[in-house]
Amino acid sequence: MKKKKKIIIILAAVIVVAIVIVANVLKSGEKSYQVQAEKVERGDLTSIVTANGKIVPKTDVKISAYVPAKITKLPVEEGDEVKKGQLLVQLDDTEYRAAVNRSRAELASAKASLEQAQLVFNRQNELFAKKLSSEEKYDMAKTDLDLAKARHQQAEASLDQAKYNLSKTTMTSPMDGIVTSLNAEVGEIVMIGTMNNPGTVIMTVSDMSEIETEVEVDETDIAQVELGQETEISIDAYPDTAFKGKVTEIGHTARVSGLGTQDQVTNFLVKVMLIDEVPTIRPGMSASVDITTDSRSDVLNVPIQAVVMREEKSDTLVSEEKEKEGAVASTDSGSTKGEKKSKKEKKEVEGIFLVAEGRAKFVKVATGIADQQNIEIVSGINEDDKVVTGSYKILRTLKDGDKVKVTEKKGEGNENK
Repeated sequence: MKKKKKIIIILAAVIVVAIVIVANVLKSGEKSYQVQAEKVERGDLTSIVTANGKIVPKTDVKISAYVPAKITKLPVEEGDEVKKGQLLVQLDDTEYRAAVNRSRAELASAKASLEQAQLVFNRQNELFAKKLSSEEKYDMAKTDLDLAKARHQQAEASLDQAKYNLSKTTMTSPMDGIVTSLNAEVGEIVMIGTMNNPGTVIMTVSDMSEIETEVEVDETDIAQVELGQETEISIDAYPDTAFKGKVTEIGHTARVSGLGTQDQVTNFLVKVMLIDEVPTIRPGMSASVDITTDSRSDVLNVPIQAVVMREEKSDTLVSEEKEKEGAVASTDSGSTKGEKKSKKEKKEVEGIFLVAEGRAKFVKVATGIADQQNIEIVSGINEDDKVVTGSYKILRTLKDGDKVKVTEKKGEGNENK
């Protein structure tokens, strides 16, 4: 009996030793990942939304024809500075002066007819009051007087219209500014616009004292943009120079391009006022705008690529209780419906991998604002924690508990056995 017991103890010891040996072998053969890591530090972050667009004057006026006629004078050229009231365009006014003279003659005739009708009516009114004239003649005289008044009013209106048309043959500048475009020449006939056809735009006068940049902001960023936010404007014509600006207008109507295709893009128009003075700036210049949407001082931050998405792990006790509830429901109903309902849908959470004792430890974090390189970590880690920052290829597949080796090498990490 003692001999048998001794044999069992020996066998148990052999099995334990074998298990230890197998575990060590498996451990020694565990895959190790070469990763890049950095310590968590504090710093300042500035969140920026970048958009591209064009330089435009805040106010510009398109000078178009009110009446069709031939251009006889064009005393300005593109790029000229003009003052309010200065002559810009003179149209041939021969036809319109004739129309004014004709309307004046018609008014004079209508006035004479009105005076004659008034005399007749006054005479008939006296006779009718003395019962020396019939009611029919009185009514006729009154009607003739009313018609004469109407023709006189019509003649006055025609003269006013003719004078207005004549005045529109002379076009002056509505403001101080610069002629930023000139689209016509002396001798051309300009046309007025109709419902379906735009009229001739002879030139454009722009007030260059206030300059804006019109940019289109992507729909994913527009919620961060607010009126009054500070900006930096980069103009292609002035490389290596940034100009200050301020958001003055945010569009509420989406601008959709590529509708119904895979390349569909939805943007919103944002206007940014240029604060700095740029003497030689011109409308239409290409520009990009960096809008400062938020900033933080002395906050924990890590490189953006360090933040990854992983499936959230459920609590063990909660899972066991759910499984029991599912089993009971399954027994009562005679089906597996309860068990299926007990399985929780997996969801992904944001987190980072810490390096602890040679292994990657996934930690759930709450993030804040981000700049172009780093992102704020609101909770989940501490200063001086070492976080895995690369490579991108390794971070895509790295799992909680994987063995890692920190390397100083930049670029793609290697997998070693």
